[in-house]
Amino acid sequence: MKKSITFICSLILLAGCQTDVPQSVAESQVPPPSSVRNQVVQIVRDNGGKIGDFVRPEISSVVLLDPQTETYAFCVRAWHAERQRQPDVIGISMRDNKILGSTLHDYRCRDKRLRYYPYPELIAVRGSE
Repeated sequence: MKKSITFICSLILLAGCQTDVPQSVAESQVPPPSSVRNQVVQIVRDNGGKIGDFVRPEISSVVLLDPQTETYAFCVRAWHAERQRQPDVIGISMRDNKILGSTLHDYRCRDKRLRYYPYPELIAVRGSE
């Protein structure tokens, strides 16, 4: 019984030491190209522009997600106008500057090493500041 508890505790401690994104990935960050920024805006427009009442949208740097497939990822985050404690985030994967898919509330988008930039193009889609 003691061995089981010790083993479980050690796993918990080790899990707490893991980072969300490997350091090499965090260091490979580059600002998102305008073509990618425009793709996200176009997707929002194609879906009726209904993205909620948010403020301060931001887009993250692009990082290498999977070297074998040359898949990259970036995040978009914005704070809801009424509840600004924590932003809503979407993780987006891409290859050859084309968006492959997205994950709502992607945990990797909360990595503190990820750089974010203002994303005013998204405010323009919504139609007001």
